[in-house]
Amino acid sequence: MTEPLNILVIEDSHADFLMVELHLRQKGLPARCRRVDTLTGLKEALGRENWDLVLSDYNVPLLNFQVNLDLLREMLPDIPVILVTGTVGEEKAAELLKLGVRDFVLKGNMARLVPAIERSLRDAAVLKEKRTAEKELRESNERFRMIYEHSIDAILLTRTDGSVLSANPEACRVFRMSETEICRVGRAGLVNIDDAKLCAMLEERKRSGQCRGEITLKRGDGSTFPAETSSAVFPECDGSQKTSMIIRDVTDRKKLEEQIRQAQKMEAIGQLAGGVAHDFNNILQAIFGYTHLILAKAKDNEPVKHYAEELIKASTRAADLTNGLLAFSRKQAVTLAVIDISEVIKGNEAFLRRLIREDIELKLSCSEEPLTVLANRGQIEQVFMNLVTNGRDAMPNGGRLSIETRLVTLNQEFIETHGFGTAGIYSSFSVSDTGSGMDKETQSHVFEPFFTTKAQGEGTGLGLSIAYGIVKKHDGFITVYSEPGTGTIFKIYLPIVLAPAVAGKNDAREATPVRGGTETILVGEDDAALRRLSKNVLCHYGYHVIEAVDGQDAVDKFIEYGDHIDLVILDAIMPNKNGKLACDEMRMLRPGLKVLFVSGYTKDIFTEDNLFDGNSVFIQKPVSPDVLLSNVREMLDTQTPGGHDN
Repeated sequence: MTEPLNILVIEDSHADFLMVELHLRQKGLPARCRRVDTLTGLKEALGRENWDLVLSDYNVPLLNFQVNLDLLREMLPDIPVILVTGTVGEEKAAELLKLGVRDFVLKGNMARLVPAIERSLRDAAVLKEKRTAEKELRESNERFRMIYEHSIDAILLTRTDGSVLSANPEACRVFRMSETEICRVGRAGLVNIDDAKLCAMLEERKRSGQCRGEITLKRGDGSTFPAETSSAVFPECDGSQKTSMIIRDVTDRKKLEEQIRQAQKMEAIGQLAGGVAHDFNNILQAIFGYTHLILAKAKDNEPVKHYAEELIKASTRAADLTNGLLAFSRKQAVTLAVIDISEVIKGNEAFLRRLIREDIELKLSCSEEPLTVLANRGQIEQVFMNLVTNGRDAMPNGGRLSIETRLVTLNQEFIETHGFGTAGIYSSFSVSDTGSGMDKETQSHVFEPFFTTKAQGEGTGLGLSIAYGIVKKHDGFITVYSEPGTGTIFKIYLPIVLAPAVAGKNDAREATPVRGGTETILVGEDDAALRRLSKNVLCHYGYHVIEAVDGQDAVDKFIEYGDHIDLVILDAIMPNKNGKLACDEMRMLRPGLKVLFVSGYTKDIFTEDNLFDGNSVFIQKPVSPDVLLSNVREMLDTQTPGGHDN
């Protein structure tokens, strides 16, 4: 032993104490010894120093051995105590050993003292190690119990044959069964044992000792839920094998993933719809333009005029469809005003009654409090007309169609349920029918463009997708709830504004006679058919036209003919250089240049560029020749903001 032992000696005889010290030195056992012979001295010594061993006489006049032993067990429970006494009977010695004394040595046989000390210290070390291990085991078991009972995941302790030994509280909540019931039904009652995914997981666990995967589990009420599951095999002390199963219900996550996929799909469809609408508007522009030219030249040829007018009507309907697609893709310009949802619906009640059939009962229930929103009146009217039409078509044998408006507050529960939304106060209107209803699969596609359950030729499949796009553009939300055979309800939520509603206005302007001119106009258009159309229309009314096939060509032509050009017409989206960049370069040469932009998209996609000032006008395709010519003439006749013509 390298460090001397700290030995506390309880002894009333100083001579006997010195005898013990001398014997230890003679036997080569390094030790620091201290003698006490009173209870006060004993308590002081125990509280002041750390002791490795206690040597105690049995008979100390001022001390009771049993009291000493109890005090030692209380303050130093692991310290070894050796009885060193003159005489002690065998029965007394056995009694003392039972009370915790490690050994006893007679003062007449001191040769046993050092071996007794060494043995007692070894036994004490073993006992201390055992107690430390037991304490650590208890703490470990307590930690496991806390994790097991308070885990947010379900935990099952099972055998490899599928029998369940125990289930934590979360497992009971997830499976909607008590622990006893879970143990009784076993694995076969919690999963489909023929599930291919489960079989693959069990094979993997058998091969590697652990597995992980996603399977479908069964609750006590018969319902199922998707779950992430991991399992591992571990050996028991008796050589048997047990398994753990950790289960996490991922129902909410699956719903959220599906909502995200649906949102991404709708966004992709919206981008596609916007691109299709833009390209189709270019085609309609040519149809519109040439049909108007035919109409202008038909004069008194009534059959030709009739055909041309029918073509214009059909083109107008096609333009409405493209505007609907642009609304769905949220690339449709809107003029916003504060409107009251209830007033808009009441104002269209007569039209709505004509829209439905006589065998359908229309019921309006409008809130008495103002439901003011910042919206485009025409587009909101289009939303509920599309929904009413959808409800009408869902009731071929008649029924009831209800429209309700009310003030609602969307909370966190709504957001968590639907996976979208912002908490706040909303104006809401709903359109419900008592028709055939829809299953979940149909509902997942109901807002997609061109999706329809109607027979071929009976619908475009755009009504609900247009409504969806309009609502989204107004920072609102639309939901659908339906069950087969029970009807359908659509609910729209639009953010409320605290302002009075304004009456709808008629923006139509009286038609004015078309006037031509002799000015020179640069036309930048990458679509050859539209470029020829613009040239034919403008030349027909006396203008001189310079053609450019793209943005860079328009800049080059402006540099070449700049002094003679009075007005520039540019397609906003062109290859090699878009309309804005081309306009910027031209205005570096002539700051007050008048530019008329045309595009299959709408003006609001360019607003970030601050492109439109007093010398700029935007027209959305398709545009009739009369409108184009009127804007051309108006721009040419208007002075620049500085007071000078171009």
